[in-house]
Amino acid sequence: MDLILRRATLPTGSQADIGLEDGHVAAIEEALAGRADMELALEGRLTLPAFVNPHLHACKSLWSWELAKQPAKVQALHRFEALGHIKRSYTPEGVYQRGRRLLQLAVQNGTCAIRLFADVDEQAGLRAFEGIKRLQAEFPYLKVQVVPFPQNGFARFPENRDLLEEAVARGCDAVGAVPWLEPTEADAQAHAEFCLELAKKHNLPLHAVADDTEDPQSATGAYLAALAVRHRWPLLLTQLGSLGFQDDATARKTIGLIKEAGATVISNGHIELVTCQSTRQPIPRGNTRVRELLAAGVRVVAAQDDVDNPYYPFGRNDPLEVALWAAHLTPLAWGEDLETLRQMVTTWPAQALGVEGYGLEVGCRANLVVLDAPSWLEALRGQVAKRYVILEGQLRAEERREVQLYEG
Repeated sequence: MDLILRRATLPTGSQADIGLEDGHVAAIEEALAGRADMELALEGRLTLPAFVNPHLHACKSLWSWELAKQPAKVQALHRFEALGHIKRSYTPEGVYQRGRRLLQLAVQNGTCAIRLFADVDEQAGLRAFEGIKRLQAEFPYLKVQVVPFPQNGFARFPENRDLLEEAVARGCDAVGAVPWLEPTEADAQAHAEFCLELAKKHNLPLHAVADDTEDPQSATGAYLAALAVRHRWPLLLTQLGSLGFQDDATARKTIGLIKEAGATVISNGHIELVTCQSTRQPIPRGNTRVRELLAAGVRVVAAQDDVDNPYYPFGRNDPLEVALWAAHLTPLAWGEDLETLRQMVTTWPAQALGVEGYGLEVGCRANLVVLDAPSWLEALRGQVAKRYVILEGQLRAEERREVQLYEG
């Protein structure tokens, strides 16, 4: 064996030794015989398949690095106006460096697979996409997927169609879309249709940000789901905030279409708490109907979405933190709901992203995170250290926290 984890607590709650060899889980036994090149005494710490983050706007994250370089008059602008200036000044190297830090955080926080979005539009050109693409070669032990994203749409900036086509032709893992931001319903539908046809042309899934708004009339999620049903095409839908503001009958129809399409829904409720700028009381959460989607049999997952950008000034690229937010917002906090919550940051996003060999069974790829707690509930409650992060069978990160209390 290359590595043995002694006395790990498995997701089932039982304890066992886990043997790793050639980048795979080779054995899971109560008391594994023999020795390994490296052995770690886990002392009952919870060991899970490593986390999966299915959505992160990488090129816009850590934007404070870039904002600090801008003239004072740009820094004084509203954050979204300032973002336009920053995107125009993007360089592939600058985007790459910020993306590199994001992936270091991902590894540190126990992530084995991540999907990064890169804006391709009249402001960023292809520079963000080029910078993010470089990261795939640098982190071979981390499954890094790249999605070109037409952030500013096509109706106002038709040249963005050509940019998206060029990015997809250069190689990516899904085609991004954001039809809900178009000025009219017809424009939104044309946006969705163009992106789906592009995805079909290159045999790629479609990953759309849909209806990130309080407007119950925004229904691009339903339109995208109907397209996916008609074309029998894989679809991921992020946000779907308007679903929470629609009447129940309309929402049920949309959920039915999403279920029929076999689409995955990505909920990033912590972002909605900040971006929802409603002045009415009670202030809405802005989250989609997670529980209703789950009850209908839709696969729902949670993602980081943003880290230090104009949409969200916080974030550590930490799926354990994301899970805690989801527990509050959904809510998923008691009994079997906690297991659902765990699946939303592990197995289900791995399935949505097509991560091969995922899991904690003999034969799976050895991508594991050891949490400094004996149970999932205690890990969530304490937001504990990721004691060990093992990717492709090798120890890639270790975290220890020390606290000293002084009495008297």
